[in-house]
Amino acid sequence: MTTSILCQLNGGCMGCCGHDFVSKDKIKQAIQKNTLEFKNTHPRTEQEFLAFRDRRPAMDLRNGVCRNLIEEAGCFFCPLHQARHNGKDLRENHCDTTYLCKTTKEFARWNDEKKKAFVSFIEQKKLDNITYSMKMDKGELLKEFQEQLPQNLYK
Repeated sequence: MTTSILCQLNGGCMGCCGHDFVSKDKIKQAIQKNTLEFKNTHPRTEQEFLAFRDRRPAMDLRNGVCRNLIEEAGCFFCPLHQARHNGKDLRENHCDTTYLCKTTKEFARWNDEKKKAFVSFIEQKKLDNITYSMKMDKGELLKEFQEQLPQNLYK
C-alpha cells in the first residue's frame, strides 16, 4: 500500500481516482451518482463489495472519475479501501493501488520542516475537496509552493 498524509487533507484527495477530469461540476455529478449507486446496493459482505466494484470495468470512468469513488459526510473515499476492510484491499486487481501523484512523490523526499510548511500552505488555502484534488493532480499546488520559497530554504 502506498499512502501519504496529502491523500487525506481537505476531506480527501481523489486525484488518483480518475483521469482527465472534465470540470468541477461534472466531477460532483459523477461522485453523486456513484454514491447513490453505492447506497442502493447496500454492500455488507466482501462479495457484495466486490460485486459493486465489478459492476463496470476499471477504466470505465464517469466524467473522468472512478465509479467506486463516493462521498460521505463531506469526504471522498473508496469503499473498497483496506482501511474499511481490516487491512484487506478490495481495490486490488481493479485499481493501481501504488499510484502516487508527482506532488506526493516529491513531498515524500522532503524533510519534516518542509513537509509541515507545505501542509500549512495547503490548509491556509481552504480549498474544497475537488479543487484540492485537481490542483494536486496537476501539480499546481506544488509549483505554487516552490515558487514562493526562498532559494535555499528547506533543502
